[in-house]
Amino acid sequence: MRTARLAAPLAALLAVAASPGVAHAATITQPFHADSGDACAYGVTDGTLDWRYGTSPLPLSGVTVSGTLTDQPVPSGPATCPDDRYFSTATYIAYSGAVEVDRQTQGADNSVTKVSFTLGDNNSTSRGIDRIVIQVCRSPIITLPPSYCGKPTTYLAPPVA
Repeated sequence: MRTARLAAPLAALLAVAASPGVAHAATITQPFHADSGDACAYGVTDGTLDWRYGTSPLPLSGVTVSGTLTDQPVPSGPATCPDDRYFSTATYIAYSGAVEVDRQTQGADNSVTKVSFTLGDNNSTSRGIDRIVIQVCRSPIITLPPSYCGKPTTYLAPPVA
């Protein structure tokens, strides 16, 4: 009789664990890279995009951007680029179709800056995010522009099966 009492809860636990249709939150990680487009690679941003999905039917709950923005020359690094008296700015934009739903900007001047934020953290706007566009631009520190930018790099939302 004691064995029967122990077997019933165990059977119920196994039935719940094996049942299909239980949805779990998912995160899909995608590496990113964008640069200022110049020969010396003065401005570069690298890192990961974590596309965060909720439970079924898997609405997108935001895209976490993590990484760095580097503006050359970095004092503690090798002198690969001379100081050109410009600073770098990276812009990270979330789109839903043709509509911009969120934007963040980071800046660096002869340094490495940590990048860490979430785009579209508000569920009402994030569900429609279908791509992230990243662009690095450089501007002079003292004088007025001309500024210049590297090519925008587009990252599409990964398909969820």
